[in-house]
Amino acid sequence: MVVFTVPLVVLLFLSIRRHYQYVADRLTIQDLPPRSHIPRPRGEVVTHPAIVIVGQLHRGTVEALDYARSIADEIVAVHVDVGTTDLDKFRRRWQELESDIEWVILDSPYRSVITPILEFVSQYEAEHPGVLSTVIIPAFVPRRWWESLLHNQTTLFLKAALRTKKSRVVTTVRYYL
Repeated sequence: MVVFTVPLVVLLFLSIRRHYQYVADRLTIQDLPPRSHIPRPRGEVVTHPAIVIVGQLHRGTVEALDYARSIADEIVAVHVDVGTTDLDKFRRRWQELESDIEWVILDSPYRSVITPILEFVSQYEAEHPGVLSTVIIPAFVPRRWWESLLHNQTTLFLKAALRTKKSRVVTTVRYYL
């Protein structure tokens, strides 16, 4: 039994590693040239604000931010730092790619991602009363359905938590691998 089980487990782990390497190769932004966006003038009244949740800066996030530019007149990107982010590197790359969008870092010493985002969104909506804000969550879609078991679990919980609030649009911008 052990002679068959151990090689199968090793093969499973090797295939998972190969999958993660494929995902990393497809999402990398290393070859993206620096982008420059003309900052849009801010109006006196915000009619459609958007909050983009940024877990990592990858191609899916870049597409979600481009979508936010197309629908919103005020955009803020939110990143929750659970202590594992190299903030200097993130900040430098952010300035190269998305310098026209405000970037907010939320600290979460207890590794909770959902609670700080819910608090930020509630506070942001209180600052913009009477308008419908959009929360945009970037997500990538793997090639096969069973590969999705390895990804996007936080996205599901975050969408469910955000939908319990009223007067909010929660949308997912998908990036297909």
